[in-house]
Amino acid sequence: MTRLLIKAFIIISVLSQPGILMAESPDNTPKQENKWMIEVRNFKHSFLIKETGMNEEQSAQFIPLYSEMEDKIYQANREARDLEQNITRSQNEPLEDEYYHVATALSQVKNKEAEIENFYFEKFSGILTKKQMFLLKRAENRFAIEMLNHNKRSRSSK
Repeated sequence: MTRLLIKAFIIISVLSQPGILMAESPDNTPKQENKWMIEVRNFKHSFLIKETGMNEEQSAQFIPLYSEMEDKIYQANREARDLEQNITRSQNEPLEDEYYHVATALSQVKNKEAEIENFYFEKFSGILTKKQMFLLKRAENRFAIEMLNHNKRSRSSK
């Protein structure tokens, strides 16, 4: 479970910071990475359901939409990171315009995330109560804080 929470923290860091590149260690094959990403996502979903007090019907409608939103946010960040990697790994010195294009894409990721979240916020409002909508945002923040705190504790115990 500790390893799962540490990896959850890494995912959150990567997803929230488009400039950070996820390093793969030799023992983390893509299949293993996908497995723990699914585990982290399931853990987060359970956390959100518990913190918002969703019933089974609500969670059955909410989770597929929330997963769809997470996928779109991940894709927006992935595209920006890919542009960054392309320019970083380029064999030729990139042109100034190329640097600017990538810098612009990296700065606009947060705007894209906000657009995606706002789009899904409207959909969630048809499933959750107004109080649950409030609790959802709070739970998302609490989840991130818990991951950060867990990471701090695990680092200090080494």
